[in-house]
Formats: sequence, C-alpha cells, structure tokens
Amino acid sequence: MQVVYELAPVITEIISAHCPGTRARDEFVHACVHGEWDDATAMIEGMLAEPWHLRGYQENRLREFLELLKLDRGAVQCHSSKAEPSTTVHAMQASATVK
Repeated sequence: MQVVYELAPVITEIISAHCPGTRARDEFVHACVHGEWDDATAMIEGMLAEPWHLRGYQENRLREFLELLKLDRGAVQCHSSKAEPSTTVHAMQASATVK
C-alpha cells in the first residue's frame, strides 16, 4: 500500500498536465486521501482512454498505479479504514491547497 501513496504525487502531476484548469487534480488527491479508490481508478482509466494526450513516461506511470490499485484492492480498503494516511498523503493535501 505504501507504494501507492508514494506514486500518488507523480500521478497528481500527470493529472495536472492532462487536465489543466480543472479540479481533476484536487479530486484525485481527495479520492486518495479518503480511500475512494473507485474514483481514483476511474480518473486514471479515463486518461488512459486518451493515450495520445500523454507524454513520455506518463502512460507507464498511470498503468503502474492502476495495476497497484488492482493488486492491493483488499489491502487498500482495510488500510483506509484502519490507519492514519501516510505523510505522503498529508504532503499531497498541502500541495493541493497551495495550487
């Protein structure tokens, strides 16, 4: 699960580049912080549906994150209800309020 939180800031930057001028980045951060993994998955799948808008490593990172969510699905749900979000998530929240 920790690797999902470590990769999440990379995904937020991809979302920012892919959806400039929208609340998509904030919505993704909210989904991650609150364990709303279906919403996060839907956002990533939406971006992967338009791969011509992605550059360089972005498609690979999105696929990697999506695969991690699928592999850790049970662990993700247990973790989000039992434990305090990681420091990385707190950093994501702070970053989201700055932008």
